[in-house]
Amino acid sequence: MKKIFIISTLLAISCITGQERIAVMQFEGSGVDEITAKNITKRFSYELSKTKRFDLVEREMLEKILEEQKFQTASGCVADECAVEIGQMAGVSQIVVGGVDKILDSYSLNIRLIEVATGEIIYQDMDDYEGRVTDFIKVTIKNMALRMAAEASKGADQGGETETQYASTKKGRVLFNLDHTNVAIFMDGQYNSISTGKQVTLSIAEGVHTIKFSLSGFKDWEKEINVMADQELSYDVSLTPGSSTQVEATTGILVVRSEPTGATVYVGGIEKGTTTLQITDIGVGDHEIRVEKNLYYSYSEIVNIQPDMIGEVKAELKPNFGSLSINSVPTGSVVMINGQVKGKTPYSIDRIKSDSYNITVSKDLYHTYEENFIIIDGSENPRDISLTPAFGELTVKTNPTGAEVRIDGQSRGATPFELDELPSGNYHLTLTKDLFQTIDLDIVIEDGKNLELNLKLEARSGILSITGKPNGAEIQANEKKIGNLPLKDYRIAEGMVELTASAKDYHSQTEFMNIQRDQSYEHVFNLERHSGKLIVITEPPDANVYLDGEGKGKTPSILDGIPIGSHTLKIDHPSFLPQSETFTLALNEKKEFRLKLMTYEGSIQQDIDKAKFKQRISLGGTAAILLFGLAMQASADKNYDSYLGAGTSSDATDFYDKSISQDKIAAGNYILAGAMGLTGVKFTLDIGKLKKQLKGK
Repeated sequence: MKKIFIISTLLAISCITGQERIAVMQFEGSGVDEITAKNITKRFSYELSKTKRFDLVEREMLEKILEEQKFQTASGCVADECAVEIGQMAGVSQIVVGGVDKILDSYSLNIRLIEVATGEIIYQDMDDYEGRVTDFIKVTIKNMALRMAAEASKGADQGGETETQYASTKKGRVLFNLDHTNVAIFMDGQYNSISTGKQVTLSIAEGVHTIKFSLSGFKDWEKEINVMADQELSYDVSLTPGSSTQVEATTGILVVRSEPTGATVYVGGIEKGTTTLQITDIGVGDHEIRVEKNLYYSYSEIVNIQPDMIGEVKAELKPNFGSLSINSVPTGSVVMINGQVKGKTPYSIDRIKSDSYNITVSKDLYHTYEENFIIIDGSENPRDISLTPAFGELTVKTNPTGAEVRIDGQSRGATPFELDELPSGNYHLTLTKDLFQTIDLDIVIEDGKNLELNLKLEARSGILSITGKPNGAEIQANEKKIGNLPLKDYRIAEGMVELTASAKDYHSQTEFMNIQRDQSYEHVFNLERHSGKLIVITEPPDANVYLDGEGKGKTPSILDGIPIGSHTLKIDHPSFLPQSETFTLALNEKKEFRLKLMTYEGSIQQDIDKAKFKQRISLGGTAAILLFGLAMQASADKNYDSYLGAGTSSDATDFYDKSISQDKIAAGNYILAGAMGLTGVKFTLDIGKLKKQLKGK
């Protein structure tokens, strides 16, 4: 029952497709391993299926059928009787058997196509190849599959009249390898041309054709072939000695013109060239002439060629196209025609084949435009398209400003915020700002509309102002710096806050404050400076004490809370010489001064004052004498200049004597000024020594 069901199914499929159902047996290998033989079989089956001439049973299906029928294997079955049995089991009408041989670097494949019903061999072929197995698979096996498809299916294609053979414009290629040159070529009983080489390639309309090669002194080579569209067949043509068809005096001349030029010319379905075309060896008789050009309708005409006569064809090709132009707002939109991208707007094409089309015009952030239309011969098809925006605008303002804007969790900026092109749709908007409550909103952006939001942020803070001293003291809130004294109108988070003020050389202060929402707070920090202690004792007592110029009472004196750092202490008593000291006080240091006051009489200070008086007299006298000497030197120089310019000898003698006398006076003054200057220097040195003695005491 299972066998009947499978075969019935296969036959039903074959009836639906209208194709011969065949199976390919595993090729027998000789000189090749089993894997190579299997690969060659698979490749032949693949190439045969591509011809679409057969309904090919898949290899897996064939193996499954044989397994269910308890048949050992399909491999190694090369006998025709075995193949027929398997074909009957598989429910196919034809079955392929064959074998692949290898001798050295030469490969050979022989195949047979067997009619299952009769066991008759209806087609067989053999081909050899010398070289790599990969090239053997690519070239030889492909050609053998194409030849089998063409030869085995001729009968199905021969039902029509001869006139219908060239109805199709689809073509295939047929390659003939000749063993001679200058061979006459006949196509469907009519002379075509003479071969110029040993390889002839014909582009022939699909269908069944008879090809004949004739050469004087050799037997004609003739074969009926089935040409398939977009496929290539190849044949080897070997001419043997004997009688041949006589072709003398059976040609004429054909000239083919077209408007426009450059059209392809086919004679009897065989491509001959492009217009304007002259064929000087066309065979005598009737020929179908077809002229084709892209975007034009085909032209066909039957021409009778007479011996040594000129035939002419004038083809007026009718346009099979129109024009198309597409403009859009906005420009730069992508144009697609029948699913293929053609460019961006503005887009135009002068010649587009008359047909039905689907166009789409698209651009980011716009709705896609789509249209189906028909191009008519010679028509102009302008399209002015305005794309509908698929976006809107969003404006967000907040009080206060500076809130971060997040759209679907992505940060986009801060308020005031504007976004011109936001794709239409639903979004989640989040607004955040330190010390303010977060706002979450679901918004909808509509095509071409502006969504404007004005929102007030609710505070989570109060306002704090701090004054005091010293200026510049650092203020911290919960151990985080928030500013320096004075601090004005600082917004601080609500809740309990630890405030700390600190400055160099000052004691820090800390306070706790409970900050409430939208409340204002003022606070004062007056920091105390770091200090030490100073004790001042004089002999005798009751001297006035001055610290940094500020009076601090009389001695003995104990001064507490003195700021650390540098200070100047001055002691003043009406009956004694004043004294001063410069000192530095460290943190918590106690510094003591015990000073013995001295009277002026007989004191070093008195000696200093006397030395200063003598110094002033000495330096003043030195300056006066020096100035007098400089005046004499200037007068002497002037009298000398007069001497040089004197008009009489007596005047010259008088000026010269004056100049010499004044030079001597100036020199004497210089010597005296130097002596007095040395005395002034001595007094200066004495003053320095006395001051050192005073400081030591």
